[in-house]
Amino acid sequence: MQSNTLDSKCFVPSSDIEFPYIEAKRIETRLHIMLKPIKIMDIELGCPLTTIENLGNYDALQGLVRLHDTPIGYIKVPVANGCCTATTLGKAILEKHSKAILHHLLCDGLATRHPSDGFCITDLLAIQHPVYNGPLPLVTVAVCTRNRTDDLARCLDSLNKLDYPSLDVLVVDNAPGNDATEHLVRMRYPGMCYVREPRTGLDWARNRAIIEARGEIIAYTDDDVVVDPGWVKALAVVFSENPEVLAVTGLVVPYELETEAQIFFELRGGFGKRFKRTWYQMNQENGKQTATLYGFSDMFGAGANMAFRRRLFDQIGYFDPALDVGTATKGGGDMEMFFRVLKKGYTLVYEPGAVVRHCHRRNYAQLRKQMASWGTSFYAYIMRNAIAYPDERFAFIRLGLWFLRFQIRRLLNSFVHPPGYPRDMLLTQLFSSFLGPICYLKARRAAAKIAQDFGPITQVAAADMPTLRKMTTNRQNTIAERTVDLNQPLHTLTDVSDYPVVRVLVTRNSYTLGSVDIVNNHTSVSVAWLRDAIVENLNFLLLEPDNNSDMNSLQTNLLKILTQHYIMENVEAG
Repeated sequence: MQSNTLDSKCFVPSSDIEFPYIEAKRIETRLHIMLKPIKIMDIELGCPLTTIENLGNYDALQGLVRLHDTPIGYIKVPVANGCCTATTLGKAILEKHSKAILHHLLCDGLATRHPSDGFCITDLLAIQHPVYNGPLPLVTVAVCTRNRTDDLARCLDSLNKLDYPSLDVLVVDNAPGNDATEHLVRMRYPGMCYVREPRTGLDWARNRAIIEARGEIIAYTDDDVVVDPGWVKALAVVFSENPEVLAVTGLVVPYELETEAQIFFELRGGFGKRFKRTWYQMNQENGKQTATLYGFSDMFGAGANMAFRRRLFDQIGYFDPALDVGTATKGGGDMEMFFRVLKKGYTLVYEPGAVVRHCHRRNYAQLRKQMASWGTSFYAYIMRNAIAYPDERFAFIRLGLWFLRFQIRRLLNSFVHPPGYPRDMLLTQLFSSFLGPICYLKARRAAAKIAQDFGPITQVAAADMPTLRKMTTNRQNTIAERTVDLNQPLHTLTDVSDYPVVRVLVTRNSYTLGSVDIVNNHTSVSVAWLRDAIVENLNFLLLEPDNNSDMNSLQTNLLKILTQHYIMENVEAG
């Protein structure tokens, strides 16, 4: 879901949804004794593990585990005597993420080596992580903001630390109440571009960024995040290696967990915790509706971390200004765009290596307001797409009814199995869900009035735009079959554009290890896409064959080798 980056001026009934401030403070005070802060930090496995000290104010440590700077997962370990030992950290990492480490190492192996008998784990550990050294596009980073200069300054400070050679930073000031944001950008960040967008609403600001952007790629983030130094490069590499990809989202992790409200938000699910690169493409010839598979388009990421090829908007249109913060719908603009990308037949990639850190709401009243906005925005998104896509209408209605039943069931289950966070959060999201369809219709009328008063944002005409995908209607449910020999370097499958699905037979020494089905929807399949699919589906089969080992013994041996490498050697080295 989109985080709330702009002050919302929308209609919300005061009796049920607006949570009285005094009641919020009462709950926050009552819960104060329940939770202690959690220390947030990165743990790089390529460096020696060390004992983390001076943690006396924290109940636990939550580590974002990275290998070659790529996130592979979280660990959460308790603080004992004010510290977490290196051995404790190492054991927690391997107990939870040994398979993820193997996945990462196998991807490195397929990118650099082609052994005839399979990969040996010890050899994989010695492989140099491949680094992309090809050309990189100009990227425009668009930060849409409104009346939050403190948050914005922290965000822009992090953007100044980005490791990227060709960058254009654009700050879009959305209907500001004063000139504080303009003064901040012009005085402290003279290398960044400032533009004022008078139309109130986050999606108006996003659309203005499309008009103003100089880059081939537009990367959006919010003013309440701190970006990782490698954020833009991780996004840009996906675009550079995969011409068929038109949208990329990334990982959103917490910046801090210092208050109960911030911890409750993470317990409620946060912004997601997936750590595998995932390719999303809709097979439009299998008879299934897009909403049935991808209606929950918040699974792809969040508006705080999303990027698009500039030319995509010339093909499918701009963001819907009736959605998201600053309108009655309070959100949903990012979800709607993700769905639209897939509905139109294009490829979206979730890249966890592109990391931003979100500053969660610090008090309970703010958190409750955010939960209300999530309920409203999801059903506003449902309403919008039910109107926009008549062929998907019943699928969206079913989706809305299913999720409503899910919320009610979750609420009832909370009386039997308390969820660890206030039940009030569930009630707030449930009640606000009923407002979504009405709020979208209200916001739609408001957007039309804004367009009438200010004029619409001019959409650049698509001049000489290439056809981005090839569609056929007379080859229903056909599958291309291709063979990949792991004794040879992987290569892009360029001859499969007549097919919606490619079945790849993976062989080694004339022996078939297995097959992988890739939904390519009439596009080529890049080396990176092919490599991810092979590792995800074959995994242990890519290792050296051992006729005397079953799966359990393979996993035991893997854990033993990784323990020796990452705990014993690293802890001793530290």
